[in-house]
Formats: sequence, structure tokens, C-alpha cells
Amino acid sequence: MAVVAAIAVGAYLVIGGGGNGGGGSDIADDGAHTLTTPATVLTDYKKSASADGGGFSENDVKDAEKHGVKNAQDVSATYQSGAATDYLAMKMVNFMGVYGDIDDPEKVVDAMFAEMKKSAASDGEGKVVGSPKAYTPAGLDSAVLKCQETKVDSGTSTGTSGSISMPVCIWGDHSTLGIVIPIDMADAMSGKAADLSNAADMTAKLRTEVRVKA
Repeated sequence: MAVVAAIAVGAYLVIGGGGNGGGGSDIADDGAHTLTTPATVLTDYKKSASADGGGFSENDVKDAEKHGVKNAQDVSATYQSGAATDYLAMKMVNFMGVYGDIDDPEKVVDAMFAEMKKSAASDGEGKVVGSPKAYTPAGLDSAVLKCQETKVDSGTSTGTSGSISMPVCIWGDHSTLGIVIPIDMADAMSGKAADLSNAADMTAKLRTEVRVKA
């Protein structure tokens, strides 16, 4: 399906290429944490047996370490809500992340967005819209969270309006980095612009469910 393929492209845009970031290291350190992939998140999102969204490769983990995640370990999962038989009623969340030791969370988050912009410009698989925006939704403690809209050409796929818009949110704290790409199928297929504020809220909630004390 076009949207599933778009999620995979969105994931690639984030983790492909190189880049540099800047930012502060004034995020409070709430202790060592790891990342998990529960069977169910956000009330009714179930983990998919086939993670079409993809995740980090060995080289991607090395890139994360290059950008400031020491001793990085990766996790990834794709979640779905709604019956597979009613495609337009489905919602998906692609989650991937690494955990380890992070001295400057904002620097790493900015580096990931810089990679996304560079990859989009170099391979033509998609494009970024505007710049990453910082969000502080309820429940986001001791972390930086930024989101940005991306667009992927749907090609000749039927039922779309030419491009699929996806929000990409990335959080960073002193032990975890998480990338979240939530997709509402009906909105995506209609060409509706990504709702970054809602994506930020979902990301903050997901973070509390997948992040556990080491």
C-alpha cells in the first residue's frame, strides 16, 4: 500500500545520510532508561508482525553513536490500530529508537533532522516542509521533542492526491532517542497536511509507555 511504503521512506529519510546538529545540554537527567516495544501501546495500537516501516541497521546505530549516543542499542516496531479490512479506518505508528548514554540530547535530535533534510535533498525520495518545531506536550519530562512535516510522492498509486504527508517526531533525553511517525490512513490518502501538534502529543504518550528504567 502507498502509505505503508511512504512510512518506510519516511523512516529512511530520518536515518539515512549524515549531518551535524547543535543545541544545549541543559535537559535534566532522570537516570538510565532503556526502550521496549510492548505488544500494545496508546490504548489500542497493536504491534505488527511484519515491521514494514523498517528500523535501524547496524550502520544506522553507528551513525547514532557518531552523533552522540554512546553504547547505542536499537529497538523498532510498527503498530496498527483498526481492522486491516477497513484500510481507510486504520492508523499506524512507526517507532524506532536507540538507548545508551547521551550527553547533549538536543544536539542528537537536531543531527537526526539534519540527516533527514540532507537525505531528502540528495535522493529525491521525499521532501521536508519547513523546519523542525519544538513541542512540550503534557507528560514530556526531562526531554526535548521536535516534529517536522515530510512529504512523499505517492507516484501512480490510486486513491491519493499526489503526495502523502507525514509528521516525523524525534525526542531525546540523556539515555534514549526515539523517532515516531504516526499516520492516519484517511488523512494521508486524502493529502491532508500533517498535524504536528497531535503527533507531538502521541509521541510524548508513547515515550512514557516504551521507556523504562534500566
